[in-house]
Amino acid sequence: MNLKETRNMEYSKCVNLLAKLIDLDDNTKEKIFKCFQCMGIKNFFINLESVDLPLETCEKLKSIKSVIEVFDEEGGQA
Repeated sequence: MNLKETRNMEYSKCVNLLAKLIDLDDNTKEKIFKCFQCMGIKNFFINLESVDLPLETCEKLKSIKSVIEVFDEEGGQA
């Protein structure tokens, strides 16, 4: 398996986890997956405001981003 396939597999896992957490429809899942492919997960969350997603979804993703940032700042320790 090459690097691109491995990344896509991990992106797919992440999108599926997000879908379970915030109840994403298939179109939104696909849009987020494509964003992950283009910019990576970290840049997706950094540039969340520029992604064309429903407002409710964007707000939920901002909350997830906040949780990620807390763990980032604490070195992964809660």
